Amino acid sequence: MNFVEIILIGTIVMFMLGIFVVTLVILQQKQVIQYKLKLKDKDLLLQKEMLRAALQGQESERKRISEDLHDEVGAQLSVLKLNLNHLQQQAQDAQVDRIKETKEFTDTIIQQLRFISQSLHPQALENLGLSHALDSFCNLMNKNKTIAIHYKTDGNKYGVDKEKALNVYRVVQELINNILKHAEAQNITITYQASPQLLKITVEDDGNGRLAGILEASKQKQGSLGLKNIESRLNIIGGNINFAKNTTKGTIAEIQVANFQPTI
Repeated sequence: MNFVEIILIGTIVMFMLGIFVVTLVILQQKQVIQYKLKLKDKDLLLQKEMLRAALQGQESERKRISEDLHDEVGAQLSVLKLNLNHLQQQAQDAQVDRIKETKEFTDTIIQQLRFISQSLHPQALENLGLSHALDSFCNLMNKNKTIAIHYKTDGNKYGVDKEKALNVYRVVQELINNILKHAEAQNITITYQASPQLLKITVEDDGNGRLAGILEASKQKQGSLGLKNIESRLNIIGGNINFAKNTTKGTIAEIQVANFQPTI
């Protein structure tokens, strides 16, 4: 074997060794990246579970307060109204108007109490489902005459998973609260649509068109939970939300949740 052959063989060996080392380094880097991705996925999953637990605890407390308001305070107000009816029958002419005013004021308190109780824990959500609960919420809002809310549904009969239904309900509530605060709207239209694979709810207002910008800006403010709360709830259930300006005026928010039906 001459010198040239030795050099050639040595070069080939070094080249193969170099390829082996590079391949080994690439494989190690790939394993490190996969490990980091797994850690990231586990961290995201842990964060999601912690958020879910926090929201569940919040909902349990809301339910307890709602039941206390309905069972204790609501019952006492009903007794007060009965006593006022009895007093009105026995009152002198000078007292009738005052008792009537007190009864009307009591009716207003009872109505506000029902609204607060419904907002804290929507009983219709458990008994009748998401679509009926949203319809009931709109009716309560319309009684307050703060804004006109129009509810539309395609009349489908698809059931919604309880956790997903509750989070979507809270998202719609949050949107309406922010419309009342920022949009200067006179009307809101909520449209409920569902196919076997996708639940879609649009919340459309005729306000100043600044809602999306205000919500996005609020994410940068410490202590502001508007859009963060919305996105967190939707992230838990695999949903998303998109904002667009209306063709005339106002804002359209579209909520989408895939695989929303309860598993058997």
